Amino acid sequence: MELKNSISAAILLLFGNLIIGQTNLKTSEGAITFNASTPLEDIYAVNNEVNAILQLENGQFAAVLLMKDFRFKRALMQEHFNENYVESERYPKAYFTGRIIDFNIEEVPYSEKEFTIEGKLTIHGLTRSLTTKNTLKKHTDGIEMKSVFMIKPEEFNIKVPKLLFKKIAQEVLVEVHFLLNTQ
Repeated sequence: MELKNSISAAILLLFGNLIIGQTNLKTSEGAITFNASTPLEDIYAVNNEVNAILQLENGQFAAVLLMKDFRFKRALMQEHFNENYVESERYPKAYFTGRIIDFNIEEVPYSEKEFTIEGKLTIHGLTRSLTTKNTLKKHTDGIEMKSVFMIKPEEFNIKVPKLLFKKIAQEVLVEVHFLLNTQ
C-alpha cells in the first residue's frame, strides 16, 4: 500500500510539473479565424493548421501559417482571397514573432489570465508591429492561448477594388486560439 501511494504521489508530482519542466510548447493545429464581413457580404475564414511555439523560459512566441489553408464557406471566395487579395502564390505564408510581456510560467493559472503580447506581424510580404492582449490558461497537457485583434488590409498592401469596397470590411477581426503542448 505504501509503495502504491509513493508511486501515485510521484506520478502526480511529475504530471503537475510537466509544463514547467519543458522549455518549449508548440502546436501544428492552431486556429486563426478572420472576419471581414459587412452588412452586404458574410466573409469569414478559418485556418486550423497554424504552427506555433512558445519558449517557456522567456515568453518568446512565434506562429506561421500558409495563406492557402484558410477555408471559406464558398469556394469562389477562397479563390478570390488567394489569387486577387493575398496573392498566396507570391506570398504563401504569414508570420508573427514576438514575446509575451512579463511572462512567467509560474504566474499562468488554470483560469484565464490576460497578458500583453508584442511583436511583428508579416502578411503579404509586409511587416508591421503588433501589440495586443491575449489570455493564457494552463491545461493538464499545455497552455491555451487566445487573442482577438483588428488589422487593416491596406496596412499590408492588400488592395480591395473600389467596386467591392462596401462588401469587404476595412478592418478585419482576427481571432487566435492555440493549445500549446509538448507534443
